Amino acid sequence: MDDSILILIMLAGFIGGFVDSAVGGGGLIRLPALLAAGLPSHVALATNKFGSTWAAGMSSAQYWMSGIVPKKEASIGWLLMLVMSVLGALAVTKISASWVIKLVFIVLLIMFLYVLFRKEFGVEENIREEKILPVTISMSTVFGFYDGFLGPGTGNFLIAGYVKEVGFDMKRAAATSKIVNFGGNLGALLLFASMDLVDYSVGIPFAIVNIVGGLLGSTYALKYGTQLLRPLFLIISFSLISKIGYDILLS
Repeated sequence: MDDSILILIMLAGFIGGFVDSAVGGGGLIRLPALLAAGLPSHVALATNKFGSTWAAGMSSAQYWMSGIVPKKEASIGWLLMLVMSVLGALAVTKISASWVIKLVFIVLLIMFLYVLFRKEFGVEENIREEKILPVTISMSTVFGFYDGFLGPGTGNFLIAGYVKEVGFDMKRAAATSKIVNFGGNLGALLLFASMDLVDYSVGIPFAIVNIVGGLLGSTYALKYGTQLLRPLFLIISFSLISKIGYDILLS
């Protein structure tokens, strides 16, 4: 791989790790960057999981120690996400590579529009304690499978669910979602690694920059909140939608 392309991938990994840890959706930056660099779709999925899993683990530990996460519910969600993501990852290896790229484009577009039109929410908390566990179980089951099958946007879906259905503010929702999502990342990675789909020559440096970005992102979110990340998320997502959409039209 050309050095300039590798540098761009590393930049996407760093930004993706930062955004993913703070507000979710880092996979929308990382995965299209790996695809645009020419990695086969299933290898790109696996390599993205390798990088994101290490970053998610480090960020999850930081959030876990912050004291704002409901630990019992998050632990149950983590385990459910792990199991369901293995099933999702197994399913995605059975479909055509061209369909994977089209699915990435669709998810990118949906999540871009969702963030674009989402107004301010999650500023104030109104926690409904009785809903934390059932919402966690239902989301972990559905999004765990999706996380293994494709992945980008999982964190955004989880954060939105915790804010709207449970009444968490953005900071608590992001922290809890990151821990739950870590289970999905790990499960899918175990399946992909067992099938020898991870490109470690890209994945190892990709993981390092993801970890650095993720730790900085979680530190930022705990200290300052997530408001300033939204414009960055939208700009990068729009650029990648344009790139992947253009490639699909040419294929």
